[in-house]
Amino acid sequence: MSVLGGAERVAIHSAKALLDRGDEVYFLSEDFDVGHVEDFYGCEGFFNKVTRISYPSFKPRTRKALLYRMIIYYRRQQGLALAKLRLRPDIILSTQDIPYVPSTEAPTIQYLYYPEYFTHLGLGSGSWSWRFYYWPASRYYRHKLSNIDKLLSVSDYSRGRIKRVWGRDATTLYPPCAVDEYASQRSERENLILTVGRIGPEKGHHTFLEIARNLPQLRFVIIGSVSRDKTGYYEELMRNLPQNCEIVLAPLMKSKELLQRAKVYIHCARDEQFGITIVEAMAAGLVPVVHDSGGPRELVVDTAGFRWTDTAEAVRQVERLVGDESLRTSMAETARLRANLFSSHAFETRIAEIVGNYAN
Repeated sequence: MSVLGGAERVAIHSAKALLDRGDEVYFLSEDFDVGHVEDFYGCEGFFNKVTRISYPSFKPRTRKALLYRMIIYYRRQQGLALAKLRLRPDIILSTQDIPYVPSTEAPTIQYLYYPEYFTHLGLGSGSWSWRFYYWPASRYYRHKLSNIDKLLSVSDYSRGRIKRVWGRDATTLYPPCAVDEYASQRSERENLILTVGRIGPEKGHHTFLEIARNLPQLRFVIIGSVSRDKTGYYEELMRNLPQNCEIVLAPLMKSKELLQRAKVYIHCARDEQFGITIVEAMAAGLVPVVHDSGGPRELVVDTAGFRWTDTAEAVRQVERLVGDESLRTSMAETARLRANLFSSHAFETRIAEIVGNYAN
């Protein structure tokens, strides 16, 4: 729960849906700062409604054989936690990666972002060393997969990846987005361009800076947080920050005022599985300008925004939106209406139905 990403949001809203069903919910995870998580996701008091089962966080002293040590550690800690309570769950709903799903006889529903997250790191490159290192892990993934009753994918893009890698179909269930919390119909906007996300190279913040340099007349802001292992990248961004760009280290929930003033949201991550912040920006009245890959191309369709393949194209799209107020307001309204399809309510309704099929 300490990553503060989409999986944590899915876990919280899944639990909310099950509580509303009248189910008794046990929340199995590493230790985490409850107050910080509730503040980040705007769900104060939520963890008082579930029974928390926690175990010490994994804190490796070396990165040697890290994946295998993680698998062994989580299996042991989760097994001990469940055995201590003599708990036999009726259903397991997992938002962690497949190897960390507790081994029980209960029907298991797995929410997935990507099959075998290490595949794109080495197996697809043809590197024999990567293949050798990850071969046991790949076998273990497939063993665990055979015990999963229902696969849920975060997007059709991820569903396709799951089908290609594992040969199993999944049901697409778009994650819960805080549409109501960010909804805004404010018409007066500034020439302010935003991007939101955890600071890291995979989010493409360096590309955002490049776009900003090409549009010095506009103001650009990065909203996000920095984990310890990404401080080096953050410091590099700060050293290369153009004068018209700044970084705000804060949860998006604490930066709603910026969303309500901005005109355009840029998403630079490539091949991302979904893009929750894109939807939240759309709900707030921003026009999304996203990289044409992965899940974001499912979100930004028709006249709900623009998609780009290189920075020059992104620069032109931002210039066009800022220079044509009629176009911007029209696309912003289309984007705002489309965002409602990905609301927390829509997710909670559907996840309750899916779990209900296994509970009855």
